[in-house]
This record gives sequence, structure tokens and C-alpha cells, in this order.
Amino acid sequence: MAQQKEEPGDLGVETTTRERTGFDKQKVAEVIKRMKSMAKDDENRFVKMGMKESLERLEQSQKVASTIDKAYQVEMARKKALLRCFISENIQPPAPEAAEPMPTGSATAPAVTAETGVGASQEMSDQEAVDLVKLQLANTQAESRRKLATAKTTRVHNDAMVAALEEKGIAVPEVTSYFTDID
Repeated sequence: MAQQKEEPGDLGVETTTRERTGFDKQKVAEVIKRMKSMAKDDENRFVKMGMKESLERLEQSQKVASTIDKAYQVEMARKKALLRCFISENIQPPAPEAAEPMPTGSATAPAVTAETGVGASQEMSDQEAVDLVKLQLANTQAESRRKLATAKTTRVHNDAMVAALEEKGIAVPEVTSYFTDID
């Protein structure tokens, strides 16, 4: 017996107690259309942002980037400690899973330097200053996406290394703070 579950955002997946039978192509097409429309709206909103909103979003983005960077540093410190343990025990760590493609974005654009900051802003037009802030925002977000993806894949590999050490009855090193464990 198939039960049709209708909820907001439902893709029309018919489910049984044993398996999923398929998607409603019409509903999937509608969802894709809405997502494209939302992406276009976001792009238009980004283009129309003024200096105040751009600076607010940059500040929020930098706060998020800071949190992501801390998680990234913790996972890297954890990986380093785990690899040291494998080396000291003279055993081979498990290989990392195949990496997913890294997010791409504006991170390849030149970063804003201190030289282009205060002194040049007096000579810049208002639109150039807004564009510079938007570039910083895009770079911050792209770098955060890259670090988040790396932290996630590193965490999965770290968990696999922990499981391998526990399986062999070897004490797993604890990383309490990335500040004390990073050389």
C-alpha cells in the first residue's frame, strides 16, 4: 500500500513501508523553477545593495567565517594528533574517502589589501567602494565554503581514524583546543 504524504515543499515522493517508488516530475520541475527564481532574486538583491547593507553583510559573513575557521582549525589539529598516533604506533591510517569537488567562487579574485583600503577609498567613487566591499564579501563567503567543505571531509576521515585506533585497542588522542595542538 502506497501512502501519499502531502506537505509544503513535498516533491511528490510516494513512499511505502519498504521503498520509495519515484518522483512526480511536475513537482520537481516546479521546485527547480522556484529555486532558479530565488537565485535570480538573490543575484538582483546583491547587485542593488548599497554601502550600508554591503558592510552589514560583510560583517555577518566575517563572523560566520570566523566560526568556520575555528571548526576547520580544530579538525586539522585533530587530524595532526591522530596521524602522530598512527606514526608512533607504526601503523597505516585508513585512506580518506574520495573527496567531493571543492566549492568554487570568487576566492580567486585578488584580495583587498591594506594599501587599497583607507588611502584609496578617498579617491574611489562611491560605486567603486561598494564594489570593493562586495568583492570582500564574495571572497569571504567563497573561502568559508572551501574551508567548511574541507573541515567536513577531514572530520569524516578523522572519525574513520578514531574507529581504526579503537578497533586496535589504541588510546585515541584528545584535542581540547586547536591553539595548543597546532605547531
